Amino acid sequence: MVLPVPLNRWYNDLADVDRLREILADESFQRAVATLKELSLPTASVLSPDTTANSNKNIWLAGYCDFVKDLEKLTKQPTTNQTKQIEEWTM
Repeated sequence: MVLPVPLNRWYNDLADVDRLREILADESFQRAVATLKELSLPTASVLSPDTTANSNKNIWLAGYCDFVKDLEKLTKQPTTNQTKQIEEWTM
């Protein structure tokens, strides 16, 4: 079992960041993601009067999309948002 690390430590280990970037760029991984997304898309045959089932299908799709986007975020150093002081407040 691999234990998670704090986010700041993740970005300090460039080997892990580079390896994740390679995995995400791998054609097999991208095909697997595309396949899972396609399978979770709502279709006319699965839409039913049961709004709970329809909602669950959409939530499942959103989960796949969010997961991939979050993995991609781990391959880019976060930008630091330095708050700019408003000039009139410094007077």
